[in-house]
Amino acid sequence: MNVEREQVIAFRLRRHQLDERGTLAGAAATAPQNTPPGSAQLALRARAEVSAAEVEAAIAKRRTLVQTWSLRGSPCLVSSAELPLFTRGLLPDDEESWRAQMAGFLPMLDQMGRSASATMERVIEATRDALDGRSLTKRELGSALAPRLPAEFAPWMEPDMFSSFSAILTRAAALTGEFAIASRVGNEASLMRVDQWLAGVPVDKDARAGLVRRYLRLYGPSTADDFASWAGVSVYYAARSWAKVAGEMAEVGAGFVLAEDLAELKGAERPKGMRLLPPYEPFLQLRDRGTLAPDPGLRPRIWRKTGNPGVILLDGELAGLWRQQKKGGKLVVTVEGDADRDAVAAEAAPYAEFRGCTEVQVILG
Repeated sequence: MNVEREQVIAFRLRRHQLDERGTLAGAAATAPQNTPPGSAQLALRARAEVSAAEVEAAIAKRRTLVQTWSLRGSPCLVSSAELPLFTRGLLPDDEESWRAQMAGFLPMLDQMGRSASATMERVIEATRDALDGRSLTKRELGSALAPRLPAEFAPWMEPDMFSSFSAILTRAAALTGEFAIASRVGNEASLMRVDQWLAGVPVDKDARAGLVRRYLRLYGPSTADDFASWAGVSVYYAARSWAKVAGEMAEVGAGFVLAEDLAELKGAERPKGMRLLPPYEPFLQLRDRGTLAPDPGLRPRIWRKTGNPGVILLDGELAGLWRQQKKGGKLVVTVEGDADRDAVAAEAAPYAEFRGCTEVQVILG
């Protein structure tokens, strides 16, 4: 079956709650990346009619949302009930997949003559013990891990070194679903054990297959290679995960969707209205970037090495780019492209609260 580009975009926008705003849980189902800090909250607000106070209460009081290292090694904000999906769904199962998750630390491991999988077994056990009954910043965790690991790891556990580099080991360990980010202390994340943070620890024995299904529901039609890039895993690991769901898929053009989604995909219609998508938000993590931006000259301006802009969608199509800057109590929104000032201001107004601002100023470029 073949479908038009319009149908693909409309289907994905609907699944991202970007046609009509939905629930907070539905917004969190997209696992928004929280770098720079606060980005995930804006992505949630783009999808749900929620206040900054409501999101903070869901994280700190009700604990229905939890932040953990997940897709692409990034901190993501997810529903607590779906924590296994975005952790154990990525958990390495052999030496090659562990090496893919801790690539930056591989030269040190190779120099020590240690395997990635055996090293991570020790790191996970040491982290479990170090965080028992307490939360620690990354700097504090490095100091706590040093006496719990072989002596040759000690230089890499020094607070500055661990905080800026060696915490890649903690990011990999978080894929067990046992460790998450409780809060921030200054500019550093505070880490804790999930079994001591959440009232009930969620379990999902089908997490790898579940993550493929979630990906296809959000980004289908797609391929296993694009799934690998989105998830931040090796193509071999992705292929094994993909195979778990292959019997549930239908081929559409050059990609696949879940067979149960075919009817919705065929009937998808482009939404009306404007949306401001913040930088690094989940919809912008689609890997076939030509679908959103057919003009190849535009793609490097949207997806930069650093400092990505946000995107303005008008009736489901790209209408411009936008950037935000906090100036005192004012959120200044600078637009690149044709856009209605009042419509942009109305869409940006909820973001002001999340940035600690009381008003919005729109500058049309």
